[in-house]
Amino acid sequence: MQKFQESLSVNLQDTGDERDLYLGLSLRELIYEYKYQTLVLFKCCLLQPKMLFFGSRCERLCMMQFALISLIPGLLRRLEDCADPDFDQYEKSFIKPTTLKTSERSSLLSYMGLPIQIFGKGSLFGPYTPLQQLDVLADHGTRSYIVGSTNSLLLQQKDRYSDILINLDESSISITSPSLRAALTLSAADRRWIDFLTQTVTSTWDPRNPSRPYTLAYMGSEEFIRLQFEEYLLALLASVKYHLYLTSNPTRPSLSPHNHHDPDPVVDFNLDWLASWQTTSSYNLFQRTTDPHLFDIVEPRHPTAGNLSVEDIQRRITQQIQTLHLDDRLATTKEHLNKHLATGREKVGSAVGK
Repeated sequence: MQKFQESLSVNLQDTGDERDLYLGLSLRELIYEYKYQTLVLFKCCLLQPKMLFFGSRCERLCMMQFALISLIPGLLRRLEDCADPDFDQYEKSFIKPTTLKTSERSSLLSYMGLPIQIFGKGSLFGPYTPLQQLDVLADHGTRSYIVGSTNSLLLQQKDRYSDILINLDESSISITSPSLRAALTLSAADRRWIDFLTQTVTSTWDPRNPSRPYTLAYMGSEEFIRLQFEEYLLALLASVKYHLYLTSNPTRPSLSPHNHHDPDPVVDFNLDWLASWQTTSSYNLFQRTTDPHLFDIVEPRHPTAGNLSVEDIQRRITQQIQTLHLDDRLATTKEHLNKHLATGREKVGSAVGK
């Protein structure tokens, strides 16, 4: 099993087109099934707890886990340490970026500290974990993991093997750690953000083909969802850096070149979440290998901070399309997008207002 996982990580690094890595990973299904809890799971994996996925269908079990970690840009290419808690090659060989080309997405993501490496020393990723590996999970040196199992025996020992249990057969999530539960409480801004995304997916759902919107539009597509999570994560990382600047320089004026109104943008991401993340190895690596003024590059502000209107969301999506030249690549779907925005106004408005 270990050799298989090692070879898998090498194959993922060698994949040419990044989109090829996402084949078969349906984010739409993940959001359709878990709705607002999708964001809970995303923020949870960044905290590096012990995450246990259970399901009777092996293929779906693995797909859900890969879909979740694929929301961290670039992580699927850097799984060289995921097979064993003793592996730590990524951190040892990491070279801190010293230059930035904002016009190049790969350069921007790297400079912003991505991928957040949640599978370093002491961590494990086992999308299908046999009972023979339970000793590894229980080992003192294994501090965190994301693993999956089809064996119901683990359900009887969930308190021992998990901080959070995701039961795919029951579509339920059980958080056994009180501190983790507080850290994963979604803020009002978080709920606005994920509720809009959920509404976008459910309103374009096609049971005959869950992987794409029935409108065949960009809105609600896999690429659309990934872009939203990427934007969310970049805003989160910039906000963390700005928070650290504010706490270390309480009397100094703002250094952010952006039009920043909130005194501490991390509040919209949950301060308990940040306090928990600061205890992890992924945070320590992020701090050591990134510039303290990342908020000069990306605005330190939650994507749905403040009072957000439907028009604001539409304007933001339009800007994304223009920035990524999606108008050229998806010219035939723009009419569908505009129609969907118009007909979905009432439903989206009700979701945002929650």
